[in-house]
Amino acid sequence: MMNLASEVAEVQKTHGIVGRVTELEKALASVRSRKHLMIEGPVGVGKTVLATAVAAHLGVKVYRVDGDERYTEQKLSGWFDPPIVMQKGYIRDAFVPGPLTEAMQSGGVLFINELNRMPEGVQNILLPAMDEGMIEVPKVGTVRTEPGFVIIATQNPREFVATTALSEALSDRFELLLIDYQPEAEEIEIVSRKLPDAGHELVFRCVWIARRTRSHPNVRRGASIRAAISMVELAGTLSDDLIEGVRKAAQMAVPTRIEMREESNATVSEVIDEIVNECFSLPAPPKGASPPSPREPREGDRKSGHPVQKAAGISDFVPILEQMNGGELDYDDLGWSIARNYSHLRYSLDSPVLAELARRIAIRATIRRVLQLLGPVSLPTHVERGSFSPGSDAEIDIDETLERIMGHERIEPEDIVVENRVPRELSVALILDASLSMTGDKLAMASAAIAVLAYRLKTVDYLLVTFNDRPTTVKRLAESKNLDDLVSDLLSSNAIGYTNIDLALRKGTEELHRARTKNRVGILITDGNFTVGEDPREAASAYRRLFVVMTESHDCKPVECEAMASNGGGQMFTVSSFDEIPRVLYRVLRMVSQGALAQR
Repeated sequence: MMNLASEVAEVQKTHGIVGRVTELEKALASVRSRKHLMIEGPVGVGKTVLATAVAAHLGVKVYRVDGDERYTEQKLSGWFDPPIVMQKGYIRDAFVPGPLTEAMQSGGVLFINELNRMPEGVQNILLPAMDEGMIEVPKVGTVRTEPGFVIIATQNPREFVATTALSEALSDRFELLLIDYQPEAEEIEIVSRKLPDAGHELVFRCVWIARRTRSHPNVRRGASIRAAISMVELAGTLSDDLIEGVRKAAQMAVPTRIEMREESNATVSEVIDEIVNECFSLPAPPKGASPPSPREPREGDRKSGHPVQKAAGISDFVPILEQMNGGELDYDDLGWSIARNYSHLRYSLDSPVLAELARRIAIRATIRRVLQLLGPVSLPTHVERGSFSPGSDAEIDIDETLERIMGHERIEPEDIVVENRVPRELSVALILDASLSMTGDKLAMASAAIAVLAYRLKTVDYLLVTFNDRPTTVKRLAESKNLDDLVSDLLSSNAIGYTNIDLALRKGTEELHRARTKNRVGILITDGNFTVGEDPREAASAYRRLFVVMTESHDCKPVECEAMASNGGGQMFTVSSFDEIPRVLYRVLRMVSQGALAQR
């Protein structure tokens, strides 16, 4: 066997891979040891190229599966051929192996592209194959792995849309290889190899623009090297002028390959124009020289009027805001400091212009922080079965259909059973304690979390109730409310008054009765210390499911919170920091969607 360095060089040469020496060493070491390998990285960094190259290098048959939220268990493990079953019944010869069983029986490689886009039920079929070297196939029996079987999978980072976090059990069976965007010089070489006739300056400009999108404050997910390749291909045909050609090419190639932040006030076109202008303000380096990185601060940044990242107290904010009047804030820590202190800061600002600037910064920083804390979000799906209708793109349930048509001389459309994977619709009442223990930034954080979750998950409708001695409905079910306005209202609120949890819970059930779906849940965020009103345990009993998120404080009441959750058929969660709330809310929604707790 050749040594690892020789194998890396061979893979690079055979598959045209630029760089990636360390990554290839780790990947080859993993599969040579028959360890299942997970390659994780952003879109467009070459995960699939790396995985298929390593798999092909082993010299065994590779079975490829592309992850999809509609992928079924039968597609992965195998299915029965209907004509044979109709003639001979459920015999072994009627079974058509899926890619998993084929890879197991041949001792080959199962390559799963974007595993975390698959439904959880499909993912879990892999566990016995990876752990015990076997799976049980109904009506067939045990299928065992032959020596050499290994799984190589890829996944996008968990903060990307339409991905699902793998279960701990499945993650525990993989070795993890993290890959990121390559150095700028390597990306330039990749584009130059792909398009050898392209001029050096054109390649440099297009690569620079693609890389700049990855660090731009208005862009959540930047462009991959594919955007640079497309820009180079398009620019020369769009204009003889370099700048004009690159600008037009960027407006075509970049929008489909980036994702804007939800809180961005700029359009995609405006951001691209800004980046192109910034790019052409730099001189093109001579061929072979290292260009300046768009991720690094350039000389003059400190003189531009933008504040450097630092800790700040309330007294520091006013001069900072005066300095940046009319500008934007690109620093997360400082922006979040303004958001946390906004309820007090707004009284220190005499200028309406500065007050509006502080408000806008606080809103954006709050939403951005929630997005960072949430990371990936995706509700589990469940299978809905029904009869076939012409034009339907649903999957046919072969086993169920065969059971229905056995013995029939004529097959009718209603005999064909189809299944769709769909997420459950949820109606959520978020009830926030706005009494003395809750300040505006805490209310804004919690409300922004549920609002962002509803936006991301699409099937969640929510209502928002805040309360002290009396409840206030901030947003009703099915009501469309701008997220900026919602966060702004709560950032400006002051924590005042007594605490009447009983009345707030009753308001929540009253609003939930208007829900279109029966899948309803209440989430109460409080320290449990009620000072007026009746004991809230009886009101909690009116909920189908009520979850209580208790915020720890010196006078929090865990016994009362636990009792409310128990009476409401839910659970209590304790948080010591409001940074924990977004993920707790997401965990609750997943539990409800999965049916982890029985409906009452």
